[in-house]
Amino acid sequence: MSFHRSSSCLIVRMSGELDLSSAPVFKTKVDEELRKTGAPNLILNLQGLEFVDSTGLGAILGRHRQIVLGGGKMILTSVPPKVQAMLEMAGLLSVLHTERTDRDALQVVESPFQGGAPR
Repeated sequence: MSFHRSSSCLIVRMSGELDLSSAPVFKTKVDEELRKTGAPNLILNLQGLEFVDSTGLGAILGRHRQIVLGGGKMILTSVPPKVQAMLEMAGLLSVLHTERTDRDALQVVESPFQGGAPR
């Protein structure tokens, strides 16, 4: 994982696997960075993510809930086909916002409209 900060957003670039063994580390590190930066919004760039299991999906959903309850937006970007298939099978694409690129996601986050841009 690598972390980058924009004016109103924490961007997390993921790689490898998000599963039973790595999900707790993901949750801890992302939560720490969110607290440290005070960023209200979160972009998860999944381009380098090769695998996600139900524990990983739960970790992503937990961050989504945290961000939304705080009044922010969370967007997934650069979602690989395998991960996209997992999100579809789990029925999460109706809950999680996705955009093609980080730049597209930043435009949605910085949009004054709550709904953001269409997918």
